[in-house]
Amino acid sequence: MNWAQIVINSLITASELGIIAIGLTMTFGVLRFANFAHTETAVIGAYLTFTLNVGLHWNLLAAMLVAATLVGLVGIAIDRGIFRFMRDAGDVAPMIASLGLAIVIRHGVQAIFGPQILRYDYEVRPGLRVLGGFVTAPQVGVFIVAAVAMLAFHVLLQYSRIGKAMRATSSNRDLAKACGIDTEKVTLVVWFIGSGFAGLGGALVAWDTQLDPYLGFVYVIPVFSVVLIGGVGSVYGAIAAALLVAFAQSFIIAFDLQSLISGAPELRFPIAYKTAVIYGAVVLLLLLRPSGLARKEA
Repeated sequence: MNWAQIVINSLITASELGIIAIGLTMTFGVLRFANFAHTETAVIGAYLTFTLNVGLHWNLLAAMLVAATLVGLVGIAIDRGIFRFMRDAGDVAPMIASLGLAIVIRHGVQAIFGPQILRYDYEVRPGLRVLGGFVTAPQVGVFIVAAVAMLAFHVLLQYSRIGKAMRATSSNRDLAKACGIDTEKVTLVVWFIGSGFAGLGGALVAWDTQLDPYLGFVYVIPVFSVVLIGGVGSVYGAIAAALLVAFAQSFIIAFDLQSLISGAPELRFPIAYKTAVIYGAVVLLLLLRPSGLARKEA
């Protein structure tokens, strides 16, 4: 097996899953409900990037950053227009509302842009050979952008006042409010950052692969699985889980028993088993460590 290629593929997949999962686990931790529309906001970001990049001929990176900012504002509008009225309605009502919103976004995007596969407009450059593995130019860009975004978020979360307020609200909303923290303001910041990260993640996925209206539907189960494995509400757990899941998927696809054991019968796993790895990881986690890999940030 080509271990260098396995590592490269794992890092790229983890970058895409992780940056979307960060936003979802933030929403989960602060608002206490499963937002099934989160990955559909990633689709909005991907198509806004397409509009700016292809329609208005913007530089791709600039289009991604502006699109992510706009999706952050869309996230605030979603909260103000829908979920603000469900703060005290438990977790079932907003979850069902998010399912309906996901369907509306998915089919709305398809009605506007059509069902066809689209691609961004960028300069095609040759890939690179790294220690026997191959990485494309878009994959290098995906990794760099995702790494910078995650590092910036780490600095915000650990060293800024709003970051500390976010962690306090996630840990205990009522206590944070009693200590004078404006929890509604924190909620808006969480929606902005979480939705913005989703939009950026959607653009990165579309850059690495292709753009179609069902991008969010394809990623909803993997992203939720990463959040569960990492621990609901744990940002760093989500990143660690994304790396773990991505490596497991890449290893299963590349697995070849004959290359490991001379004379062994041929044994390879079809690429269709890639998704099954995530389900297996979730089941194993629920059996061995139901709270996830990491505790929620306090």
